[in-house]
Amino acid sequence: MRIGIVASEATPFSKTGGLADVSGSLFKVFNKLGNETYLFLPYYKETRSKINDVNKGSKISIKIGGKNIEGRILSKEISKGMNIILIEQNGYFDRENLYGTKEGDYTDNAERFGFFNLAVIESIKLLNLNLDILHLNDWQTGLIPLFLKENDMRIKTLFTIHNLAYQGNFQKGILELLQIDEKYFNIDGIEFYNNLSFLKTGIVYSDFISTVSPTYAKEILTEEFGERLDGILKARKDKLVGILNGIDYKIWNPEKDKNIYKNYSIESLDLKKENKFYLGQKLVLDFHQDPPLFGMVSRLATQKGVDILVEALKDLSKKEEIRVVILGTGEKNLEEGLKALEEEYKSKIRVIIGFDEPLSHNIYAASDFFLMPSKYEPCGLGQIISLKYGTIPVVKETGGLKDTIDNFNDYTQCGNGFSFDEYSSEALANTIKRAFKVYNDRTKFNNLRKVAMNCDFSWENSGKKYLELFKKMMR
Repeated sequence: MRIGIVASEATPFSKTGGLADVSGSLFKVFNKLGNETYLFLPYYKETRSKINDVNKGSKISIKIGGKNIEGRILSKEISKGMNIILIEQNGYFDRENLYGTKEGDYTDNAERFGFFNLAVIESIKLLNLNLDILHLNDWQTGLIPLFLKENDMRIKTLFTIHNLAYQGNFQKGILELLQIDEKYFNIDGIEFYNNLSFLKTGIVYSDFISTVSPTYAKEILTEEFGERLDGILKARKDKLVGILNGIDYKIWNPEKDKNIYKNYSIESLDLKKENKFYLGQKLVLDFHQDPPLFGMVSRLATQKGVDILVEALKDLSKKEEIRVVILGTGEKNLEEGLKALEEEYKSKIRVIIGFDEPLSHNIYAASDFFLMPSKYEPCGLGQIISLKYGTIPVVKETGGLKDTIDNFNDYTQCGNGFSFDEYSSEALANTIKRAFKVYNDRTKFNNLRKVAMNCDFSWENSGKKYLELFKKMMR
């Protein structure tokens, strides 16, 4: 098959979050499984620093708001059958950040990504790509199925929702700006509470819709998780599937990870502890009595369960010999709540506000447990990464966390992590206490670690499921 992947970011060319890991990984995996792949991206300033030896391709001119906006289609064959197509328009994409600043999103994001969507259509025509499938990702690509329909281009489309909360909703005036016929602006089309919704457009006009885990695909059909789109999703539920994300084990592997202090494997688990003592020394935490270390690498947001974590740690830090290391940035009140806990329990809790890639790897390698008490989680990658490092996840049963983590049963000794159902600080604290109990039985805990490290959530497995879906779409 000839597969086009369209995304607003993809590793290693541009990244703000998990979307980049997904699109960048599938680009490689689809090719490895015998397909010709094309990756369509905006040519950001960040991308320019990663790849600049590109073919100076065709000029394009796209009408935006009555003006002709010029750009270029750049391309490069990364390897045999793997091609990157970059949409260059410096006024839109040659900026310090991908989507906005600390003050908020760029005010012209509808115009920027509207141009990107139209430019993808132009590039397919000009390069005569003859694609079988277009795999579209999140709201930034949501207008493409409508533009394909308008141009009578019969390419099958899969629209993947990575997080339903991010919808790309803009004022109705965007219709005129992007030359979209008002006949589509209705409750069954692209209208969403009197706004134009990029995300809803993708849902309505794509051939199939997918999410990044089977459980999340079910959850978004409910009012609780549907973000006011559960009605239209129910109407299309026969075209909705959930395919679990994977991780790249070439990057996330404690045997070869160059970022961690001491490499280890399932056969040399004793070496994992050296990473723990190294991190303790670096962050000035006392591990003399070898207390359990709970790590967290996350956006510090209510969605990620940080509010109930703060409350749970207030209780646990008074009573338990717990150690906690948290790395992330996010909502100011949650950052402040965590820093206040660190100030009160300096010997037990360390909070690093910001992001540090090598430190994140060290937290995965050093920790005994990994905290992901998310209120909702479309897929989650942290729990999958932590399994490979023999770091046992503590999660709420939701979305992809429910699909990847089986709650450890003390009697049967089956399971690969610890989970809880009720979203509360009490339920989280009780689950952490259960983890403590197993940690203190070192034979049981080491067996649990080995089960975790044997789990396989490789991208190749996920890629094969996507290809099965593509073949079904072609039929």
